[in-house]
Amino acid sequence: MFKKFYLAIFVVFSFCSSLLAEDEITTGTIDVYSTSPLPSIGLPKNMVPSNIQTISSDELNSQAGVSIADYMVNNLQGVTVNEVGGNPFQLELNFRGYNATPISGNPQGLSVYIDGIRANQPFSNTVLWDLIPNFAINNMQMVAGSNPVYGLNTLGGALSMQTKSGQNFKGKNIDVSAGSWARNSGLVEIGGELKNSNMDYYLGYEHFHENGWRKFSPSHVNQLFGKLGFESEMSRYELTYTGAHNILIGNGLTPKDLLGSERDGIHTLEDETKNEYSQLALNMSHFFNEETMIAGNAYYKRSDRATYNGDLNDEFCDADSHGESECTAAQQALSQSDAENLNEGVFNRTNTLQDAFGFNLQATFDQDWLSRRNQLVAGFSAEYSQIKFNQTEEEVASLGPLGFFDGARDDIEQSSGLTGKTKTYGAFLSNTHSLKSNFNINTALRYNHVQVDNRDTFHSRGSSASLTGKHHFERFNPSVGLTFQPNKILSTYASYSESSRAPTSIELGCANPDQPCNLPTQMADDPPLFQVVAKTLEGGVSGKVSEDTSWNMSIYHATNHNDILFVYANASNGMGYFTNVEETTRQGLDVGIKTKFDKLNLNINYGFVAAQYGSSFSLVNEVNSSASSDAIQVTKGDYLPNIPQHHLKIRADFEIKPRWNIGGSLTAFTKSYMMGNENQQHNASGGLQGEIPGYAIVNLDSQYSFRKDWNIHAKFINIFDQKYSTGGRLAETRVQTDRSFGDERNVASLIPGAPRAGWIGLTKSF
Repeated sequence: MFKKFYLAIFVVFSFCSSLLAEDEITTGTIDVYSTSPLPSIGLPKNMVPSNIQTISSDELNSQAGVSIADYMVNNLQGVTVNEVGGNPFQLELNFRGYNATPISGNPQGLSVYIDGIRANQPFSNTVLWDLIPNFAINNMQMVAGSNPVYGLNTLGGALSMQTKSGQNFKGKNIDVSAGSWARNSGLVEIGGELKNSNMDYYLGYEHFHENGWRKFSPSHVNQLFGKLGFESEMSRYELTYTGAHNILIGNGLTPKDLLGSERDGIHTLEDETKNEYSQLALNMSHFFNEETMIAGNAYYKRSDRATYNGDLNDEFCDADSHGESECTAAQQALSQSDAENLNEGVFNRTNTLQDAFGFNLQATFDQDWLSRRNQLVAGFSAEYSQIKFNQTEEEVASLGPLGFFDGARDDIEQSSGLTGKTKTYGAFLSNTHSLKSNFNINTALRYNHVQVDNRDTFHSRGSSASLTGKHHFERFNPSVGLTFQPNKILSTYASYSESSRAPTSIELGCANPDQPCNLPTQMADDPPLFQVVAKTLEGGVSGKVSEDTSWNMSIYHATNHNDILFVYANASNGMGYFTNVEETTRQGLDVGIKTKFDKLNLNINYGFVAAQYGSSFSLVNEVNSSASSDAIQVTKGDYLPNIPQHHLKIRADFEIKPRWNIGGSLTAFTKSYMMGNENQQHNASGGLQGEIPGYAIVNLDSQYSFRKDWNIHAKFINIFDQKYSTGGRLAETRVQTDRSFGDERNVASLIPGAPRAGWIGLTKSF
């Protein structure tokens, strides 16, 4: 049904647009896009068989978002958000039903690149938004689909960013801002070209602090980025450094009845993440002539990530108040023999140290073949990473009045340890050939090879719980695409592509349903997992109605084979394991319109995505009312959780005066289903929700320039103070509504959205 509907819309829209097209409309400037993460000669948009969205640094700065993800969710087609971390730097970004998230355990389906270097973390493929220097981004592009050229993890798309240099940023800039939640930030950046030399430089540093709008949720972010460039007539070299030292506290999911009237309540305290990061990279590009170039980079990066989480103690059992029907025999025997084991809570600590180095190299040949334009891009990449992971736990005696654990503590004990080595190699060929002046064909083929070696440092090699194992994954991923431009103002494309994602160390170390993990902490022995393969069909059309009005539309259908999901084995403590699911599908529609009326710029984006399970299977579930023997049956066609089907984004910018601009945005999302209600059969009687209601929020921003080098900017979010949630999960808890500790009860845990807030800032340029 969906496919026929999409096809009908596509044909009608294309036909009508071609009839309305007027040849006298000019095309204006021609946008050229790189077809890979590294710099290339590039191709015009009408020769690229993909929906590509671009963002400039001016657009990022105009809306003053905390992170890149903040801007994307308010402006880009196909993008939704789940504030699962409860922190502005811990957003789970979703594009067309695929995630880029900092939270281990959530499926990853997007690749992220900065200056051609993959930003997905080796241990878990996570994307840590707080390590990306927002201020240093010069431009970026969102590439849709499972494009194999972008390598591993490009199941649903790729985000490619390029940083500033002394060539595109000249001068000095100081920016300070402050406002709600005791938020304050300061940015200093300087750039330019050295006199009497071919060298240029850029250096920026930003400090960010806020207390957070929820209780006990402060953030401290320090980011540094520097670049030294050298350019000759045919070559360019760049030496870059990226550093970060951040402390983030994100108290995410909280039972609905514990949120309170001000929606700032939390469940347990505290959920702290410390990130220390350093990266040194050398980038180069060289033109042999106008038709031939090479580009590449070499890099080393180190990440030290520590987490500190207060959780309910799964081993706790009060034998005096519960009978054997509520306690396992082992728990009851333990409780009767040792009073110290009547601890209600546990502090889980982890430390993940990652070292990685690698290089990327590619060559571009833009030369005629058979008297027609032809561009061939060939590339190779290699990365070696080493991971050291340790987890400890500390039982604590009682639950405090604010929902955190305090009281007497046991000794800190190690519960798991792992070292992992990952070797990744990739090679690709991509060729675009003009069959006619307005008809092009693009073909690509990539080979991926991944080797993951895990060694358990806690369990002996012969133990049944040992994590030790060697895993190999390899695959050839093809793609083919066609572009057709019937006239100057109308372009169409169609493509088929495949891409893959190999299981990571953390997934391979937590794949046993008999020994579930409490991510991102404990691990268990590692039954094999299969790599995920995404296969995507996509078509699109774009055009112009007038000089000031353009539009685009794309439809897609993607199938993930052997998709890796994190399955919860226990509803109360979040424990679970990774497993392969035969199929999941994403299909949808993206439509965008840009227009200008005198001093008003208007941008409207609509997206529809049906993210569904493509096969039937059972899930352990103790909370869903439809559960039988603590399991629910998920059937083909059931929707994936926390992904709204529809979204609408409207952005308007109005120039009140030449130096005064005001902008506003509306973002609206329809309902989605909670985790735990994957079968959509949970009965919400008694107020226990299985759905997350839809919502709409309005944001405002303004910029005013007084004098030549001074600028005042302001931003206000959720101006109507809507009470909404971006995600949720059915769960169990022993925490009662009065914060006491008692019998297990079923709850709907939500991730509340931020209330009304505002900030004002001042920028001085030199």
